[in-house]
Amino acid sequence: MATRSGREVRVRRSAAPLANREADCNPVLICCIQSGMCLVDSGRRRLCIPAAPDPGRPFKLVHLTDFHLCRAHGAPLTSWVNKRALSYLAWQTHRRHENLPAVLSAMIDALAKLAWDQAAVTGDLTQLGLPAEFRLARRYLEAIGPPQRVLVVPGNHDALAKTPFENTFARWSDYMSSDDRPPGRPVEAPPVFPTLRIRSHVALIGLSSAQPTWPFAATGSLGEPQRRRLGEILAETGRKGYFRVVLVHHPLLPGQVSRRKRLTDAAALRDLLRHCGAELVLHGHAHRDLRGALAGPAGAIPVLGLPATSAAHPSQDRRACLRIFSIHRPNAAWKLEVQDHAYTKDGRIVARPPRHSLIAAPAGRADER
Repeated sequence: MATRSGREVRVRRSAAPLANREADCNPVLICCIQSGMCLVDSGRRRLCIPAAPDPGRPFKLVHLTDFHLCRAHGAPLTSWVNKRALSYLAWQTHRRHENLPAVLSAMIDALAKLAWDQAAVTGDLTQLGLPAEFRLARRYLEAIGPPQRVLVVPGNHDALAKTPFENTFARWSDYMSSDDRPPGRPVEAPPVFPTLRIRSHVALIGLSSAQPTWPFAATGSLGEPQRRRLGEILAETGRKGYFRVVLVHHPLLPGQVSRRKRLTDAAALRDLLRHCGAELVLHGHAHRDLRGALAGPAGAIPVLGLPATSAAHPSQDRRACLRIFSIHRPNAAWKLEVQDHAYTKDGRIVARPPRHSLIAAPAGRADER
């Protein structure tokens, strides 16, 4: 178990049972034998996407976010000649009382007792973006599961200041990578976003909105090249009949965060999703339970945000929570069941009643071609 200071942290490695063994570690994009169009990603990589298999048992996806692990001790003076000093002040004044390693460890221990197929972590694993924090975050990721079962997208705190890649994101590059890493490409090489992982009938699409910003700003941006590639991936995975889950750190619906914390090209992302569609969007950043929807070509797209997984906040909508999605298609429509496992004021983790919704199936469903 972790101490509140975060200096000596021990977390148990996850031994979570698989909800669906066929969904685990399925790198179908490396070399596709099945028929399917190959999608060329701006000349850098070729994505071969086969038709989605018929959903068997429900696929279980768990969402975590915003660990905010802080380890400032021993950082050289040069590390503080930037906005890290302001972020550390925020840590000392309030965040260290709210984002507790002990809570994060308790949530990971609880997750180890649940059945799930894939975990998604939507950024801000670190508080200051320091190398020591990236090493610490790696330990927590390994406690959740191996890289094949955990997909990470970065947050603005992870990119707080420009720092050599080999000292920071290289520590968990394999947790951010797509299935289609080219042969010979080292694990430590920067991943190309959007990332794409295919697990059973689910396509997980990771975006990076993380970038260094000016002091007092916590904005994010995707940029036109990443949005263009996202449109191609959404279109092709939709045609192939996958349940498409988009992961991004910053919220994309209007009015959910202040201007200084916004995704600067959120309007362009919303337009893209309205045109290309998706079945689910998950994000972090706001540190509270956010539920909304965006109109898509086949119906509403749920857009859900989560409180920090390390948060011991007095308000329930800001307290740590694991959210597990059960994704199934028993007939023409996708069925999505959502269940929260919430941290209580007295330190227990309780399962809340599940919620259900039906989502229209993609127009290009495999059984309709």
